Amino acid sequence: MSGELENQVRDWLRVFPLEAPAVVVPVYNAYEDVLECVDSLLKTTPAEVPVLVLDDASTDERIFQSLTTFAAAGRLLYVRKPMNTGFVDTVNLAFTASAPRDVVVINSDVVVPPGWLERLRSAAYHRSNIATATPLTNWGTIVSVPCRNKPVPIEGMTVEEIDARVQENSLRLYPIIPTAIGHCVYFKRAALDLVGYLDETFSPGYGEEVDWSQRAVLLGFSHVVADDLFIYHKGSRSFGETGTDARIRLRESHEKLIRQRYPWYGEWTTQAANEREHALAYAIEQARDAILGYRVAVDATCIGGPVTGTQLLTLGLIRALALAKPPDVRLSIIVHDHVFQSRANLLGVDALVDELVPLSELNGLTQPRFSLVHRPFQLHSLTELIFLRTVAHRVVISVLDFIAFSSVGYAVNYADWERYRELIYLACKVADGVVFISQDAANDANHQGIRIESQRVRVVYPGTDYQWYAQDNGIVEKGRLPPLPFILILGTNFRHKNRPYALKLLPILVDQYHWNGYLVFAGPYVSCGGSENEEMAFFESNPELRPRVLDLGPVTETEKLWLLKNASLVLYPSTYEGFGLVPFEAAMAGTPALTARTTALIEVLGDNVLYLDSFDLQESAERVWQLLTDPAMREKQVAVIQARAREFTWEKTAAQLWDFYQRLLRMSPNPSRAVIWPLIADKKPYVMPLGGPFVIRVGRRLKRVLEVTLAEWLKLAMETIQFFRYLLNRRFSKEQR
Repeated sequence: MSGELENQVRDWLRVFPLEAPAVVVPVYNAYEDVLECVDSLLKTTPAEVPVLVLDDASTDERIFQSLTTFAAAGRLLYVRKPMNTGFVDTVNLAFTASAPRDVVVINSDVVVPPGWLERLRSAAYHRSNIATATPLTNWGTIVSVPCRNKPVPIEGMTVEEIDARVQENSLRLYPIIPTAIGHCVYFKRAALDLVGYLDETFSPGYGEEVDWSQRAVLLGFSHVVADDLFIYHKGSRSFGETGTDARIRLRESHEKLIRQRYPWYGEWTTQAANEREHALAYAIEQARDAILGYRVAVDATCIGGPVTGTQLLTLGLIRALALAKPPDVRLSIIVHDHVFQSRANLLGVDALVDELVPLSELNGLTQPRFSLVHRPFQLHSLTELIFLRTVAHRVVISVLDFIAFSSVGYAVNYADWERYRELIYLACKVADGVVFISQDAANDANHQGIRIESQRVRVVYPGTDYQWYAQDNGIVEKGRLPPLPFILILGTNFRHKNRPYALKLLPILVDQYHWNGYLVFAGPYVSCGGSENEEMAFFESNPELRPRVLDLGPVTETEKLWLLKNASLVLYPSTYEGFGLVPFEAAMAGTPALTARTTALIEVLGDNVLYLDSFDLQESAERVWQLLTDPAMREKQVAVIQARAREFTWEKTAAQLWDFYQRLLRMSPNPSRAVIWPLIADKKPYVMPLGGPFVIRVGRRLKRVLEVTLAEWLKLAMETIQFFRYLLNRRFSKEQR
């Protein structure tokens, strides 16, 4: 009887071109599913492609009646077997009868979208040695989306809508997988001819496609995913009438046979299901984002304690991103647990985002929670970089400046400096995107030898419109207020802020210009790289000027606003800035600022402002005096800086960042980031606080890894991993002794 059925199918196929694959739907009952599947196939499959429905002796007569009607239209052949022999026999019948064509086998509980066959065929023919192609689906083990490895129904969207999103967002990686997944498989005839057909040992079903796939692998073939195609699968509809216990016994028996024949298969599928640096993981994440929307997080762990410029930049960025957020994006901010509990330091931006996530909630993640995370302030440790890589599929870092990178004076010792340099070098190499806050900072990166692919770097200026938080509530401690008039030097005491230079200007202003005012320093002292020794030396040489200098230390935002409004001049003689916000803050308060003509300050302030054109004390004192005494010059300086400020808005910042994020999310992840994986995989807590010679040695290895060929990369990567293990074993041995 099988010969008669084969001949019937062959005769019918003669009217279709040989290059067209045969689309085969094995059927057994499940009437509603079958009708929906066939209807979708006839609507979306090209007319020159034959659709063959093989009925394995269904007991539901409605199937015979309805499919006979479908077949009368000529596009479909319905063949009913006289007795139920199982899925394996049915598919082998299709393989035999359709030769020499390729064959697509589709479960009867599947719904396909427009263009499905063209994309599935493209994946199958991506390389000559591909045996099968399988589409993404909602119910398909390792090719399940949107939840990786977790079959789920999807509600609220049609198959067409889901597929269109997946297709648009796909990277078209065609990931290699261990086995074809049975909901829908494109079998190439070349592989069928060499591998043979399904093994009847696995009849009536379960495990047959795994067995065939492994036989194909052993002959040099591979299996891929059509990651630009989504097919809806209702799932778990097969063998429904054999009973649950019977199905479990059948599956266990066939899985045992697979383990005996192919002992590697279990480990291979486990790795494919869980590996993060693999094309399949990337494809699944792209599809997830397409279906559920992007999940973008901002690392706001700098928030907490007194408000600083870094915190305000971060909060301003979050606020701007929230106000400009695309509708299909979920925006989260990551904060310390104490900030999560008491949110005053967030200045209200927590009400604008979709989610506030405490750090403790991100401990022990087995899969990244976010599509992308952005760290908008400087990295300080390898632990932080590893954390970012753990919580998100893509990592964006902001590099504000390279002052600590280029100057050894900002580190405790040389080893600590080299550790920091290696961290920044590594971070820029492995990040999926790097943001610089000025073109000068980007140029400095290149000058420092840090090369980043052009599509992964973006210059995005911060906003200077701070009115959203700068509210004067009038509460200022009177004992903290300096007498008038005064020149304000705002910022930390880092050496590059050049506070000693401002001190050296004071005796000239007092002695030559008879100025009767004060110098006021406002800002925190740093633990390393500060100018306190130089300042002490100045006062030792000029004790009479000590009363004319007031050091307020850290100030509140209200105090800062008062100082800006009441200062005669804001002096900013910094030798290095990644952007330079202080002049804009001064101008918004109506006070002129005078800066050095250095680094990013030239770029952001432009050519029309007055600068300290040199560090000659006499020339600088003269320029300071002009701005103290000439109303027209003061007014013009404020107006020019205010005009420049209008070019740097948070609205523009947000638009550029969202554009950058979305570009990165549609690109393949940075392949260099794989060097971080061994550090994450080991999950050893004492690996995190790296420092000293240990990091220098490892850092050099990692740097070398990023500059060599693939073969060398693999060798050096293994050496690096072995080096980590060697050091860890030594530590264990010492602790045991």
